[in-house]
Amino acid sequence: MKVNELARPGAGEYPAELSEVAAIVRRCYSLTGVSMLAGVEDYTEGIYDADSRTDYREAQRRQHAYLLDELGVKPGFRLLEIGCGLGTLLAAAQARGARVTGVTISEEQFAVCRARGLNAVLTDYRKLPPAWRGTFDGIVVNGALEHFCQPEDVLAGRQDPIYENMFAILAGLLDPASPARRVVTTALHFRHGPVPPEKLLRSPCRQLFDRQGFHYAILYRGYGGYYPVPGQLERCARNAFRLVREQDGTRDYGLTAEDWLRLFLRALRERRGFATALLRHFVRRPVHTFWFVASFLGPASQLWQFRGDPTPVQHFRHTWQAV
Repeated sequence: MKVNELARPGAGEYPAELSEVAAIVRRCYSLTGVSMLAGVEDYTEGIYDADSRTDYREAQRRQHAYLLDELGVKPGFRLLEIGCGLGTLLAAAQARGARVTGVTISEEQFAVCRARGLNAVLTDYRKLPPAWRGTFDGIVVNGALEHFCQPEDVLAGRQDPIYENMFAILAGLLDPASPARRVVTTALHFRHGPVPPEKLLRSPCRQLFDRQGFHYAILYRGYGGYYPVPGQLERCARNAFRLVREQDGTRDYGLTAEDWLRLFLRALRERRGFATALLRHFVRRPVHTFWFVASFLGPASQLWQFRGDPTPVQHFRHTWQAV
């Protein structure tokens, strides 16, 4: 059975077997409709080439081109994107003549991808059907990796096993006869070593004088997830992949976060529908909306990650070759 022939659930259907981790991440992306009203349709860094004057959409176009070039995407290329968001990268690959498949655990994002005519599947990457094994030339995991591990997993000693299992799954999805057999990941990393996971789980209000704990606790409540540290992914990938390129995108992510803030503030001033949609989300999910807004305004924890010298986090684009 070909990937494009797989039965796909409708927008109102959601696989019941997905874990609580998936539920945390789904809450993060329940603001998809709100962000679209502000013009934010990509949820990771653009590429600004050290020029803060670069237009946000041009920076995102450059990032898409970089990722697709790293894989060698051309007509007929079979691309899988895990964590496909609103399908902007899939659309760029499809414009190159690639055969694209996206996976997301967000009902809202899945509906947008389907409405745009993109081949998207609503499921967890750990629940992909056996028929998908060995069917792709290349895979992109663009920003989704940060959600694969949660603080509770770290406390239970599962962080390395989660990444090792991820790389094993990715290797199994690649066609062993393909000349490409590459994976590209982008992910934030803790710069100064692992942050105690207890800090993310503790209330920010109980950590007012601990800047690290305060900000990461806010980010966890708004987005979920836990970051790796530099070198950790390479160690966990060694049985399946070798790292062939590492590019530091920390500055790019910081500029992207500043652009997000600018777009959100402009939407609040100029688009009545944006404020209305945000208010509706607050009525449905008041706690999550509060912490999401706090990550940009007031504490501005999203931006805090990329400020200072050195910054609290690093962002890496990694290119992996299957061994």
